[in-house]
Amino acid sequence: MLRSAGKNAAVNGYAIHGRHGNALLLARHRLANQATCFRLVSTATTPASPKQTDSKIPPPNAPTRNNKKIELKPGPIKPTSLSLDSIPPQLPSQNASKKPHYHPPCHRHPPKPVETSLSAVALAKQDIASASEHGVLEPPPKDATSFKRFTHQAFQLLKFYFRGLKAINTHRKQVSAIRSRAKSGGALPSRAELRFIDIYTQDALKLLPFLVIVIIAEELIPFVALYAPRMLPSTCVLPGQRERIASKARNNQLTALFSHRGVFEAICRAGKQSGFVPLNNLGNPGAVCSLLGLASWGPSQLHAWRIRRHLNSISSDDAMLRKEGHGRHLTITELKEALLERGM
Repeated sequence: MLRSAGKNAAVNGYAIHGRHGNALLLARHRLANQATCFRLVSTATTPASPKQTDSKIPPPNAPTRNNKKIELKPGPIKPTSLSLDSIPPQLPSQNASKKPHYHPPCHRHPPKPVETSLSAVALAKQDIASASEHGVLEPPPKDATSFKRFTHQAFQLLKFYFRGLKAINTHRKQVSAIRSRAKSGGALPSRAELRFIDIYTQDALKLLPFLVIVIIAEELIPFVALYAPRMLPSTCVLPGQRERIASKARNNQLTALFSHRGVFEAICRAGKQSGFVPLNNLGNPGAVCSLLGLASWGPSQLHAWRIRRHLNSISSDDAMLRKEGHGRHLTITELKEALLERGM
């Protein structure tokens, strides 16, 4: 209605004053402007059709969603793996110092000696048969006669001992390479390499008497393994002989502990009081040698020298074990050897 009223007023003004000069022309322009203003005020604009993109635009006051999760109750922290170097050393408490000294159990009866009902010849044949089963020696033909079987086994033993001697020469080159590497400023020898050097040194000392036995009568070597196993190099021992030597050494240690229990108790009491026992005050160094798996023949001065050398070796080995994870990487065989060397 306002729009139509504005139009009528403009038309009437133009008709009445349109023919009266400039003054009337100014009035016409003024009325036209007024009509335009009335139209702008009164005109109702039709709403535009909503576009598809408008529906995607969120309202200005709409709260934005926060995708970041807030942990009001955080879970427990997972424990991290700690290395042995990161663990702080623990000081011994008073309760730990009051614990009694460890004593091995007392045996009422002596340990049974390692004896078999088989003779020495039967044991030698058993060792050869066991080596053939393990693939160390080539088994004789099934249809071979007694003479051919004997010659075949003798030839196989000769080949086995010859390979053992070649292995000692190979070990010599490896030991030389380890020592030259350490002297040139390279990596220091590990515990396994140090033990390898010690074993090679012992084998080199046994090489000359073993060569004499092989040249004179190689058939006597199985009997040497029965009665004098310390004369054989480590590379010239059959699997059955190795197991029997270890069992016999373990039995000798138990026998020494049972026979010389008083010596062991006296050493424990002296060590508990002063913390150190001189070699001259051992009382019976031969019994200590037997307990540690050392040779017990000879005078007491020789016994003391063996014990001193063995304890120095054990001290160095303990330092290497602490350095390499406290023995966590040892195999069962290596662990048994370490316990046997320490008289455990």
